[in-house]
Amino acid sequence: MHLPPRIRLAQTPTPLEEFPRLREAWGGPHIWIKRDDLTGFGFSGNKIRKLEYHLAAAQEAGADTVLTCGGIQSNHCRATALACARLGLATLLFLRTPDGEAPNSATGNHRIDELAGASIRYITPGQYVDRDTLMGEAASELVKDGRSPWVIPEGASDVLGMWGMALAYQEMIDQAVVIEGHLAEVWHTASSAGTTAGFGWAADRAAYPVPGVALSIGDSIEDLRVRVEGIWSDAVAEIGGKMPDPEIEYIDEYLSGGYGVISSAQRTIQDEVTRLTGLLVDATYTGKTLFALHEEIGKGRFAENDHVIFWHTGGGFAALA
Repeated sequence: MHLPPRIRLAQTPTPLEEFPRLREAWGGPHIWIKRDDLTGFGFSGNKIRKLEYHLAAAQEAGADTVLTCGGIQSNHCRATALACARLGLATLLFLRTPDGEAPNSATGNHRIDELAGASIRYITPGQYVDRDTLMGEAASELVKDGRSPWVIPEGASDVLGMWGMALAYQEMIDQAVVIEGHLAEVWHTASSAGTTAGFGWAADRAAYPVPGVALSIGDSIEDLRVRVEGIWSDAVAEIGGKMPDPEIEYIDEYLSGGYGVISSAQRTIQDEVTRLTGLLVDATYTGKTLFALHEEIGKGRFAENDHVIFWHTGGGFAALA
């Protein structure tokens, strides 16, 4: 696998663990969880895997300021702020709020952004549509001031970020040999497409026969698929080879109104997960995917002796927001 320079920040490999109490409560398959909530750097989940490549490139380019964006409770923005604090880089975050104003109080990831010393600009959902332009304009202003900016797209979801998740998926493939039985599917939360792109790239290149499931938590499957294939296209343009063609099922059935909108039924299952596992899951990301898995089990998606892997991408701080 072609891999660019990397800064080692995450504690990897993260464990792959079975959680039999979930199966006892929900029925259906044996449930395994890939514990990327344990990557170890500021509880940054899978986000730190992507940042290892982006921040290595930033340092190589001589950057002194990193710009990125996300929602007010963005796990990616929090991970970026903490990692930049570690490396001595300034951080400028563009955080989306309903009205483009700062919340009355900072909680969860937002509070950690502040603790890490990040500068923050609050923008509306309408402005967020033009987030890349806004960050580009801010970077140009920094250059005029004699600074050296590095822009990371939403979720670090580009070719650089993809490599972190491709390497992670290969890590899981190596670990999954301990599963004695039929591994039916690997589930993950899909948002800005970088994780899905990395998983699909690795699965394709390894000819891994286990289907993947990408649970969208904000956008339609059509939009998600376009972003994933865009990242693959950029990677092929950089290093050559063929476009990946992995077996991935995209699901947007459980959006419940869109990004960050949580139903009472979803909240109930998320709370149950914590009581049955001791794991923290956040409502916007991992919690929605576990709810979808619970519902699909109830619909008879799996045979009794199937095994399924759920990828816990982190986000515990957002559970406290």
